[in-house]
Amino acid sequence: MTIERIWPEAVYVRSLDNLEGKVYAQTVTSTGSRHIHVAGTLPFDREQQLVGEGDVGAQTRCVLGNIRHSLAAAGATPPDVVRSKTYVIDMQDFLANGIPEWVDFFQGMPPTSTTVGVTELADPRALVEIEVYAELD
Repeated sequence: MTIERIWPEAVYVRSLDNLEGKVYAQTVTSTGSRHIHVAGTLPFDREQQLVGEGDVGAQTRCVLGNIRHSLAAAGATPPDVVRSKTYVIDMQDFLANGIPEWVDFFQGMPPTSTTVGVTELADPRALVEIEVYAELD
């Protein structure tokens, strides 16, 4: 399978003052693949206890750790992710403290991404929820 990340010249490349490089890919294409969909994931441990109450960075790390396990169960890794959707309670807090965790997770192979500010998630203590889509041979 081939995954190609594209930043079209005619479209902006998202950057943030607190990070170097590209935050996400604008377009991702793949050929000859199997689709993997990981449901919206909250910052819970295996016993469904909230991790990182009030700390979007800690919650983002937990969510991404859970996503890593979900991907591995299907034989995938973070670089196989082609699309991410993130829902946050406080956009500025997430941009400052959650995005660095998100960028690190994708190891320089960012997917396309949408981040949406919402008023509440499935658990009112949760500050972030992320879903991803991956492609495998």
